[in-house]
This record gives sequence, structure tokens and C-alpha cells, in this order.
Amino acid sequence: MYECLFKRYKEQDPRTIFAHFGWRGDSGETWETPFQKLAEKAKHEDWDFQRPEFKRPGMSVPIIASYLNYTFIRLQQQTKVKFSADNSKACINTGLQTPEGKDLFATFYRNPNAVERDQPDWTLFGYFDAYSDKVREFEPLPDIATYVDDPSELVFDHRLELEVDYKHILTDNKDRLPAVLQGNAALARNAVEGAIRQLKERLKRNYKLAVPHWYNERIQLLLPLSITDDNAADVALVAEKDSVRKKYMVRTLLTMDMAYLDARIICAPDRDWLNP
Repeated sequence: MYECLFKRYKEQDPRTIFAHFGWRGDSGETWETPFQKLAEKAKHEDWDFQRPEFKRPGMSVPIIASYLNYTFIRLQQQTKVKFSADNSKACINTGLQTPEGKDLFATFYRNPNAVERDQPDWTLFGYFDAYSDKVREFEPLPDIATYVDDPSELVFDHRLELEVDYKHILTDNKDRLPAVLQGNAALARNAVEGAIRQLKERLKRNYKLAVPHWYNERIQLLLPLSITDDNAADVALVAEKDSVRKKYMVRTLLTMDMAYLDARIICAPDRDWLNP
């Protein structure tokens, strides 16, 4: 099993990486170019963060890069990576579609000199839609990654209580709270408790506020916590359903960019509140 689809950090062992994603610096390309090419082929979607505080230097499509990596990890778990008959090529369903609604596939060729050159086993060849001759040898074409067996996991049940781990949220993750609260524990506690009371009432009236995301091999729900502005979420609470205790356990919170990256693994979330 590979740890990731492409290289994630400088000193990473090539044996833990599935594929090399090449780019040509002499032609003005950067390491992001292979992901920009996928974004250009897919239906239009905002693959960058909109808030200045979440934008990352030198990165224009961080969301699609993260999405593709975690999609591959799930496909690998589900044995949905397809190989050619001679095992010299590989193909995955990216889960994305062209503007015309055709599935997009990423294809790879085996690197014959991987061990000698200390490189990943595969190299990205390109992205092709379901009608391309480049994917004919993989028919039947590989399926998309799936995450949900029980659709009820995607819907917030307002009848269940929220049990909140305030210590972890206010102490261990205080740096994820709005800056105005980070230096005042008492103010932070009062503000967060008040925001959660309001959130409970909102969830009773609109269960669709809860956005599913995939983490640690399970579905959890992201809940918008509006602390400094009633009309905008500052952070997202992470709620995990405990069917035995009939509660949602809230043990942590995420910044909006972290929340969006996790939620996008399953589908493009509605940006009514999850809008980093």
C-alpha cells in the first residue's frame, strides 16, 4: 500500500509514493502544473481558497491536489486502481467529470528504472475522458471511490444531543479559534458555549447545515460555528455519531480551510457557510 499518490514533502521515501508527477521548469511549469491541467479539463470549480488568510504562497489549486491524493488513497483501499493486462500501465477514476459530464481518468505508466533512480514505481501520463482511446485497454473502466454505506450517516439527527469536549477545543486547539479569543480563556469559553447553543437551534431548523466529511476511515459531520459574526462561520465543529450513546461527540474543531479540504473528498460542498 502506498502512503500517497504523489510526493508530499521533500525527504519522503519514493517507495511510499505511487507516482511521479513531472513538470518542466524550463518551460515555466511548476510542481502544480499537473494539477492545474486536471482542473482545466474538469467542470469548473473553485480549487483555491478565497479568503486571503487561507491562500498559500505559490499555490493556485491546493484543493484539487489534496482531493486527488485522498481519492487515490480511498481507491487503493477499495482495490479500484486498474492495471493493464501486461501490468505496464495503471488507471484511476478521479471522480471528476468534464463540462459535458464525462468521467475523467488519470493514467500512469510503470517506471522501469524506479529502484535504480530512487523514484516512485509509476509516472503520470495524463488525464483522459471516458471516450478517449487512451483508456480503452482499461475497460471496463474503473469506478469512482465511495465512502457511504448508510445514507443516514450524511444527515444530522437533531434529536441527538451534542456532547462537547470543551477542554480539547479551548485548550488544545485554541489556535484555531478567532484571534480575539485566543488570549482570553474565560471569554473564549463563554463565546463558544453561546455559539453552540445558537447552533443547536439552527440545526433543528435546517439539518442540511451539517456537511459530511471523511476522516480516519469514517464519516463525520462538520457543523458551522459562528462566534464573531452570526452570519458567517468562524470554524467548523467536528461531530461524530455515537449510535450506542445516542449522541454526537464533538471533540475538536477545524479552521475553514481544513474543513473544506476534508469535505471535498466526498463531494463539492455547498458554500453557503463552508466558504474558505
